[in-house]
Amino acid sequence: MAIRELKRICFGRMGLILLRHLLCLIFYATPVLGKTYSQNIDPISLRVFSQLFVPGEFHIKGVIDDRTDRSPVAFLVASLSSGSQLETVDLEGGAISALQKYIFGALPRDQRLRPVVIRIRDMKIIEVLADARRGLVEGEVYLDFSFELDRGDELIHLLDFQGGVSYKRGVRQFSVIEPVLRKSINNSLTYFNDWMERESTEDIKLAREVKINIRDYREDNRDDTVFYNPQRPLTWKDFTGRPRFNNFAASIFASISYEGNSWIEEGEVIVDLVFKTYMLKSSSWVRGTNNSYGLNHEQRHFDIAKIIVERLKEKVETLDLQPHNYDRKVSFHYLEAYREMNELQERYDRETAHGMNSRAQESWDTWIDEELAAFGVR
Repeated sequence: MAIRELKRICFGRMGLILLRHLLCLIFYATPVLGKTYSQNIDPISLRVFSQLFVPGEFHIKGVIDDRTDRSPVAFLVASLSSGSQLETVDLEGGAISALQKYIFGALPRDQRLRPVVIRIRDMKIIEVLADARRGLVEGEVYLDFSFELDRGDELIHLLDFQGGVSYKRGVRQFSVIEPVLRKSINNSLTYFNDWMERESTEDIKLAREVKINIRDYREDNRDDTVFYNPQRPLTWKDFTGRPRFNNFAASIFASISYEGNSWIEEGEVIVDLVFKTYMLKSSSWVRGTNNSYGLNHEQRHFDIAKIIVERLKEKVETLDLQPHNYDRKVSFHYLEAYREMNELQERYDRETAHGMNSRAQESWDTWIDEELAAFGVR
């Protein structure tokens, strides 16, 4: 297949999508591509004539080379006699170094603004000799950039740019190439700037601060669930499950959970966290009739779950939460709290012998009451 036909396929209707997949095929079909660095064409020197614009929401912190193909960026027609034997030409000083130098020169860098890193996934210029009789060369510039917010501990993906520019030149008019590449780069920067100005107060990833609202879920008992309320202690009527085949007189299913909802207000993330301490009636049971002593033992399991929730709420209030990590951090500490609850429940049953050791039960009752009082629950 001729390189002209391959180019038509690469930059036709599905051009930008197929280019990266077909580029290797082009190299295979014409082994002379990329064989040596050009000795006839000077490296492409990106020039800064003036500032492109003044960003109001970000500054470019740096450029990352994430290209799978680190060969020179340009494959150019050197002369009429070379035909389809393209010369490889790089940017002056190396592709990434030259690109970063250009961007730093074209855009002011106000480091009080959000730091953004540009990840270069691909950057190519491909030419073909379109008309040997007239000495006409056709070329395409293709860029694949990813813009990422630098949060210090990680890079947060914001936006991808995939685009390019077509051009024509005379076989000796190498000066046409640099302005075309510069225009493509400028298009990517302008595209990102427009997106930032539009989304700076709307996209949660761009928010500068997080405000946490914490509250308990307290609803009237509904169906199978009893939510913790210090004014509403448990009764044996809450234990509706079928007794298990074991030696225990009663058992309670007490647990914790939380729900989170978030939104943006003037560039700030508002997070509403609702913590739940609850028991399930159908999973809690009592065998026959039981007394107040046994009910107190089960109530203390419920109280322990509430203590864990209060500890979790206290921990969350002290966290340094950022827009990109608040959900992950809250989830982590919730899982830690859940593990702590299970360990404490097992210790309580073990030390009280599931309520059979009255002296240990009395000691736990005192500790639980003190903990609840410290949190203002009782």
